[in-house]
Amino acid sequence: MTLSRKLHALPLMIAVMSVTAYSQADTWSSLPSASTPVAQSTAKEEPVKAPSSSGHANQLLFSEIELLKQEIQSLQGRLEEQTYELNKLKKEQKERYLDLDRRIGQLAASGASVNAPSADGGDLDGKSDYDAAFQLMKARKLDEAAVAFMQFLQNFPKSSLVVNGYYWMGQIYYKQANLDEARKAFTFVKNQFPNHAKTPDSKYKLGVILHRLGDDIQSKKILREVMSQHGTSASARFAEKYLKENFSPSS
Repeated sequence: MTLSRKLHALPLMIAVMSVTAYSQADTWSSLPSASTPVAQSTAKEEPVKAPSSSGHANQLLFSEIELLKQEIQSLQGRLEEQTYELNKLKKEQKERYLDLDRRIGQLAASGASVNAPSADGGDLDGKSDYDAAFQLMKARKLDEAAVAFMQFLQNFPKSSLVVNGYYWMGQIYYKQANLDEARKAFTFVKNQFPNHAKTPDSKYKLGVILHRLGDDIQSKKILREVMSQHGTSASARFAEKYLKENFSPSS
């Protein structure tokens, strides 16, 4: 190429080189420098969490557990209330039974006083002594009550309350596990007062005591006698139950 042509083409070459240099400079300027963190196009993006149902289920389970706890506490409270009421009813029933016995004794004593009045106005029926012994028994002072009933029976052997005295002595001895003395007291009621209101229960207790003392023959005989002679009484139901639970049907 001649010099003139080279000079003629020089401006064009300079322009091309300028454009190229500018383009390269722009390209390199867009690249990250050594001190600048490189943004990785393949970097892992923060995963988008799908709505989780486990948290909601745990919340529901927690709520159900709390409800169950509340129901259990409520049921425990009701049970305690019912237990208290049951014990209260048992206590009231026992007190009514003892009070009924006392009233029956008072009525019997009143009848005896009318039929056989005392010349000096004394207590020939021994009601005050009987009541004192009964109160000791009611207060669960069984040893003192037994002595008081014994003194009453010795001092007033013809009192209309004698049968009651022997019956309660039998009950006291039975509770104290003094089975032989209890047997004697209930036997007296059975033999001396066959038609008295306390006779069915005395005979039932006597049958139980004889069984515990080892006399099965007499025990079964008396218990069956209670069923046959006092079939409508509670004592008859107790006797039937005791026979079923402690003796075979063929015996």
